[in-house]
Amino acid sequence: MTETKIVLRPLIGLMSDQSPEEIEHHVVQEIEKHRRLRDEATLLEARVDSAASLDETQQASRAYVSAMIAVHAQQTVVSTLLDILGYIPEMPKQKPH
Repeated sequence: MTETKIVLRPLIGLMSDQSPEEIEHHVVQEIEKHRRLRDEATLLEARVDSAASLDETQQASRAYVSAMIAVHAQQTVVSTLLDILGYIPEMPKQKPH
């Protein structure tokens, strides 16, 4: 099976008049957002695994699926912006938890 890369064309238009520095700023912000969404999805997955009842499992599973939809959608945003920028920017150092 061949996969076709999804590109968000509206982002190409939005970034067309932006400087490389401004595009990089947006890329960094969106990568950080993707990481937050991924971390949230990981926590929700743990809730599914630790649910005590069928009802809790169903609720946790719905929340997890919704979170993963957001993660994958955000990945498409990041991928498109990285294509526009043309390189992976250096990310700010993360603060220890």
